[in-house]
Amino acid sequence: MGRPVGLERRQEIALAAFEAIRVRGVYGVTMSELAALLGMKRPTLYFYFRDVGHVFETVLVHMLERQRAFLIERLIGVKHPVELIQGYANAIWDFVDHEGPPLLALVTFWTHTERGEPKRVLDVINQHFVPLLALARQQLQAGIIKGQVAPCDPDAVIDLVACIIDGSLVHRITRGIAFDGVKELLARMVLGPLKLEPESAP
Repeated sequence: MGRPVGLERRQEIALAAFEAIRVRGVYGVTMSELAALLGMKRPTLYFYFRDVGHVFETVLVHMLERQRAFLIERLIGVKHPVELIQGYANAIWDFVDHEGPPLLALVTFWTHTERGEPKRVLDVINQHFVPLLALARQQLQAGIIKGQVAPCDPDAVIDLVACIIDGSLVHRITRGIAFDGVKELLARMVLGPLKLEPESAP
């Protein structure tokens, strides 16, 4: 029976590996090359990671957990369903603006360095955010019943918001766009018209 993998040590190595790759711009890096960059033996690296994709996955999960904590902190105390959805979108954009450049670099590197990795990236991201989107749908539906939200199709609204967020992140990577205009349009043209006074709220 092998010795257990130290999760904190694995995360430390993964972050160091990603930084080395990001700084050097090494595409198609192998485990041997990565071990050399980190100054460790290849068997040691394999003890912590099964392949280069596993290194990226560890970094991505770490960054997504930081983003989730950022979202929760920003949304504490927000009760209106429409404000929650707008706050969710704004928090994602603010995280990327202030703390997320490595996350965007990570996804860019990962999708270019490992065959088939885009699906793996999406699977990891969806594990974090699909439950949040499902909760937003439920809250929007509850808001309609309470008179807080204008009648609408909650599924379509959340899908549209998700598309706007995802599309803006892609264009940040490919074109370097700012999020301010997207934030304003989402608030004024998509979510703003849905917000009603909570006349029937308990």
